[in-house]
Amino acid sequence: MCSAHAAVRTLVGEMVEQDDRPTVIDMEAGLEHLSRGTVRNVDYILTVIEPYFKSMETGARMNKLAKELGIAHVYCVANKVRGVEDEKAIQDFCKNRDMDLFGMIPHDESLWEAERLGIAPLDHDKTSAAVTAIAKVSENLLAANGN
Repeated sequence: MCSAHAAVRTLVGEMVEQDDRPTVIDMEAGLEHLSRGTVRNVDYILTVIEPYFKSMETGARMNKLAKELGIAHVYCVANKVRGVEDEKAIQDFCKNRDMDLFGMIPHDESLWEAERLGIAPLDHDKTSAAVTAIAKVSENLLAANGN
């Protein structure tokens, strides 16, 4: 195992053992963290997918690997959802692959505007559709964790 993954796995394991509070770690996209067991000590995995087939297929593989690692709570969050057709395609895909769809973040131009301005989306427009949806996912995750 590469030393970077071993170090992150050890760090995450120690954080989980020493602190009861939820910890959020934004990992690089891809399957490597799961295939190397880097995140085996976590309680929750949020897999972010986008409404196109390659992204959803990668999400399905991540979902399967996370469950094989024994991670109890594996959720999927759809990002950049452009409308009813995307919603339906994502819902059907997740249902057919036993993926727990935890939330949907709509495609929202205010995110791009915030990025161009170099500020957090929340600071740019706290009432935007995407910020509101992200807040809902966060609330649902806290509720699922008993907080």
